[in-house]
Amino acid sequence: MDLGDVVLFTTTLLAIVNPLSSAVLFATMSGRFGGGIQRRMANQSAFAVLVILLVCVWIGRPLLQIMGITVPMLQGAGGLILLLYGIRMVTVDELKLTAAEQVSADEIPEEHWKALAVVPLAIPGTVGAGTITTVVIAATSNSSLRDLSIISGVCVGTALVMWLTFRSAGPIARRLGPIGLNIVTRVMGILVSATAFGLLGRGISGLLPGLAR
Repeated sequence: MDLGDVVLFTTTLLAIVNPLSSAVLFATMSGRFGGGIQRRMANQSAFAVLVILLVCVWIGRPLLQIMGITVPMLQGAGGLILLLYGIRMVTVDELKLTAAEQVSADEIPEEHWKALAVVPLAIPGTVGAGTITTVVIAATSNSSLRDLSIISGVCVGTALVMWLTFRSAGPIARRLGPIGLNIVTRVMGILVSATAFGLLGRGISGLLPGLAR
């Protein structure tokens, strides 16, 4: 991976994770707990995000090989997934949880805050299908030890950003408000959609090389 690839991957990953939207989600889900538990939930959620991302980096590629899925196939499918995700963000359909997941989360008692910090806050609230697809594609397309180490470093940095975001969730949510959050989500959705078209184009070129001529 050259510098441009690293910057593109980092930007795309942060856009999909959408720290500001995740901050509002965290503030909403953890608001009924005390400050001490909220800080512990932030630590737990950020650690879960890190583990999920690193698993995608180091285990995603072997699993694809076992299943017989090629890089162009993954790029094509990933491009479609990211495009749909980006369109949702641009149209301000930014909720990351289904209604059933929101109801079940609201019913979790206080002593089970650790489970709430992982599901639904870490996954799918922060790390969803778009995030997993992006990381797996990057790790599969750049499979050298050096590249995987760089991708892992970006994932560690992303988890750190999420930890800081979760710890600052309350003030961020209050300062942005609904209008500010919608604006940020739309801008990030445009970035995700642009990246999706690039992935889709590379996937089609790999599957149908005649079209690339």
